[in-house]
Amino acid sequence: MNPDVARQLIRDRIQKGSLPRDRTIELWHAPGFGQTCDGCGLAITTTDWMCLICADEWRAIRLHEECLVLWEDERLPRIPGST
Repeated sequence: MNPDVARQLIRDRIQKGSLPRDRTIELWHAPGFGQTCDGCGLAITTTDWMCLICADEWRAIRLHEECLVLWEDERLPRIPGST
């Protein structure tokens, strides 16, 4: 998936509350096995790295490794004047 499209999907999911903005606990990284990425909505295949994180009330969130990076960037507050 195009990174710009994935970033917009993740941004929208944060705003709607389906992805958390608050702190989470990263549990592990492992090869995927067909789960749906909570970031971009595509399957996390056996050739992809899946990141499993624990959010509010122990809700499991599965993300492609690339989507984890985008999600971290989008959920953190922006510092005025930074790029």
